[in-house]
Amino acid sequence: MKETNVNADLSHKTIVLIYMLYFGDMVSITPFLEVLRRAAVGSKIILVMDARFQDAVRYNPNVDVIVPFDRHGKEKGMGATWKLGKKLAALHPDILLTLHGTTRSTILALAMHPKHWGGEAGTRIDSLFMDWPMTIETYNSHAVDKYLKVLERLGVKDLHHSGMRTYTCDAWEKRADDFFRSKGIGEGDRLLGLSVGSSTAEKNWPAKNYGKVADHFAEKGMIPVFFGVPSERKLIDEALSVMKNKTAIIAAGELSMGEFMAAAGRCSLAFTNDSGPMYVFDSRGVPTIAMFGPSNAKFHHPLGPCSKALSSWDMPMGPEHVNKTIASGKYTPISKISVEQVIEAGEEALRKAGK
Repeated sequence: MKETNVNADLSHKTIVLIYMLYFGDMVSITPFLEVLRRAAVGSKIILVMDARFQDAVRYNPNVDVIVPFDRHGKEKGMGATWKLGKKLAALHPDILLTLHGTTRSTILALAMHPKHWGGEAGTRIDSLFMDWPMTIETYNSHAVDKYLKVLERLGVKDLHHSGMRTYTCDAWEKRADDFFRSKGIGEGDRLLGLSVGSSTAEKNWPAKNYGKVADHFAEKGMIPVFFGVPSERKLIDEALSVMKNKTAIIAAGELSMGEFMAAAGRCSLAFTNDSGPMYVFDSRGVPTIAMFGPSNAKFHHPLGPCSKALSSWDMPMGPEHVNKTIASGKYTPISKISVEQVIEAGEEALRKAGK
C-alpha cells in the first residue's frame, strides 16, 4: 500500500475519527484533537470510541460529537458494527481518519463510505479503498507525536499544542470536593496522588515501595490518596501494610472516571505506573513520577514540565510491544527502580513546581 503526503482541505467538513482504544490512549490523543480543531476551521469533528472511556473526552472542546460504541457488550458483533457505519453514513462524512486500524474500523469505513478515507489500515481490504493510507504505529516516537504525524501527512503545518489535557464538569468537581470533605480534607491540605496498579502485573512497581514513598512525603505534611479501581485494593492494602503514617485515604472504587479526573487535579504530586492514571495526572497539570519496566518510557512518558519517567532499563527503540517484551522476558524488572530514586524524583518535581 503506497503511502503519500497530501494537502488535504480540512475546513468546513464533517470529519469522523475512529479510535477505540483505552482510557490512557484517549488522553494521549488530546493534543491531536487540539491541533485538528485549529486546522479544521468550521468543521464538525465526530469521535467514534469505546463507550467505557468516553468520560476521558466527554467535555473536550475539540470534539463536537462523541459516538460511543459498546464493543464488548451488546454491540460486540460485526452486524452491529455495520449498522453503526450506516448510521454514520447518514451524516455524509467528508473525511474519515482511522487512528487505530482493526477489522471493526474496516467494516465501519466500508459501511460509512466517506468521500476521503485516511489513516491506519485494519485489513488488507482497506488498500482497495483508502485514499491516504498511513503507518501510524511506528514504535519510534511518543504516543502523542505519532498521532500528530497523521495531521502532518495531511498538510497541517502548525503542530504546536498545550500537552495532554482532560476536562471535567461542575458535577464531577463537586463530587470530588464532597469526597475529600467527607475524609476531613480541607482547602489548604496538600495531597499526594498514588496509583499502584496497571493493566499488567509486570508493569506494577512493588506496592510496598509505594507505601514507603507515601510515608516519606506524609512526613512532609502531604496526605496520601490511593486512587484506582476496586480490583486494586489488594495492592493498596500491601502499600498500607508498611506505612507508619495512618492518614492515607483510599479513593479506589469510590469515584467514577470523570470524578477521578477532577480529584486527581487536586494533587500536588503523583506517583504511578505506566497506566491510564499516569496520563490523567499529567493532563491535569500535576507533577507526575511514572515508573516503567517492560513498557517503553520513550513512547509513553508524561509530558508535563515537572513530570518524569523512571525506567528500570534503557529499552531500545524498535517494534517491541509491551506484551511481546513481557513474553520474551528480555527486560529488567520494574522492581529494580529503587525507592530512593523515586523519592528523589518526587522531591525534584516539587522544587521545579514551586510546591
